[in-house]
Amino acid sequence: MPDQFDEWPSAVRENDFPTYRPRRMGFVDHWRINEWAIKAYGVQHREPLGGEPLLQSDLIAAAREHVSTLLPLTKEEGEFYKTGFTILHAGVMANWLLFQWWTHGDVWCQFLSRSDIGTPLTFERSTSPVRACVYETAIIWFEQQSWIRNVLNGSADRRAYLQDAMRDEYC
Repeated sequence: MPDQFDEWPSAVRENDFPTYRPRRMGFVDHWRINEWAIKAYGVQHREPLGGEPLLQSDLIAAAREHVSTLLPLTKEEGEFYKTGFTILHAGVMANWLLFQWWTHGDVWCQFLSRSDIGTPLTFERSTSPVRACVYETAIIWFEQQSWIRNVLNGSADRRAYLQDAMRDEYC
């Protein structure tokens, strides 16, 4: 006898789910903004053409500028270390910008922003409950491990944490 939870709810169909296809992702740059040090990553939904960078420089610049406007808001929770990472995901329906910073020893906080495909350089903070997609979580997982390896290891080495960046790969 099948368990009542074996089947999807009645409104959900199997073909509602996209087929997973790896996306290119990798380290973009270190952003130094005042005392802040931020590792910037990118994710691209389409395969860049030969020689094309992972993300366009104007999109990266707009994301960096937007993150700089978010920095004063970190004081609400605590900006103790002024250290974090950001993920800029050039997605299918929008560009997603996840700005994350470390506080309280082992806690990471996040602001989520987005820009529409039609106005890609205009980011706005999102109030959606969305936090990350399966592609972005690969970078988040790497960063969690990096924080443990380099900061929560008894030596709290900020330089080592910042140098420990995920390199170009597909996930």
